[in-house]
Amino acid sequence: MKIAITGATGYIGKGLVQSLVEKGHSITVLSRNVERATTEFGSSIGVLRWTADNAPELASALDGIDAMVNLAGENIGSSLWTKGKRARILNSRLSAGRLVTDVIASMSRKPALLVQASAVGYYGTRGEESLDETSSRGNGFLADVVRRWEDSTEGVESMGVRRVVIRTGVVFSSQGGALPKLAMPYRFLFGLVLGSGNQWLPWIHYSDEIEAIGFLLSHPFSAGVYNLVSPNPARMEEVCNAISETFRRPTVMKVPASILKLAMGKMAEETVLPSQRVVPSRLAAAGFIFTHAGLKTVISQLYSPRENN
Repeated sequence: MKIAITGATGYIGKGLVQSLVEKGHSITVLSRNVERATTEFGSSIGVLRWTADNAPELASALDGIDAMVNLAGENIGSSLWTKGKRARILNSRLSAGRLVTDVIASMSRKPALLVQASAVGYYGTRGEESLDETSSRGNGFLADVVRRWEDSTEGVESMGVRRVVIRTGVVFSSQGGALPKLAMPYRFLFGLVLGSGNQWLPWIHYSDEIEAIGFLLSHPFSAGVYNLVSPNPARMEEVCNAISETFRRPTVMKVPASILKLAMGKMAEETVLPSQRVVPSRLAAAGFIFTHAGLKTVISQLYSPRENN
């Protein structure tokens, strides 16, 4: 397949490009920073400048591709949610979605499929409720951002392009994302549970995330929303206990929600404190097989024995 990817230099994008290339696909990276992307991927991967100013040129260059993957968007966890940060979180996603739609609209031979990134933030905080792809949207800043993010490329469906929306959970990897932040205190002496510990954390192993996207790209009938999360959601306290066992360091206390809100503001309310018991119903029904579904095994494998000492 010929596949174009936005957001390819990000956390998920790098792994996706590598996996798809290894499987024999032809990849074109779309990036605002061509120099950075070229350095990242080398000369064997085609890189095109991704800006609204050159949309016609992009449409011409990409004409006839089989699929596009839109992963572009500001990292929500890289800094506190100031007014400016919140604006960048939203605007980066909407501008990318509009550009994807405009480019596809201008293509003579449109891709058969668009994979649109999204997040489980769509569901808001829902306590003990089991959430699948049919569940309603929740409340809050992230829920609104995600809704608008998903809607930003909805227009391609009227152009005859099949669209897959991937609502991703907390991606577990030792190299980035939330897990290293949770594990960091355990490396030194002891760890902490954030909040009550009872909140559900919808996680997925990095490799399963990458493989799930590849699966949906190659599945001829994939369409609509898919939750990309482990079939075994865990509570925050279970995650911290698994890290504790792996590093052989105790978990000594729970950090009250009030303290987290004081330190992190709205960001705490919508990232570490929400309870989201999300399940991957449609992905499982489509036949995808998770290879990293056991929480304790995943965490122990991500951190080698050398790191645990």
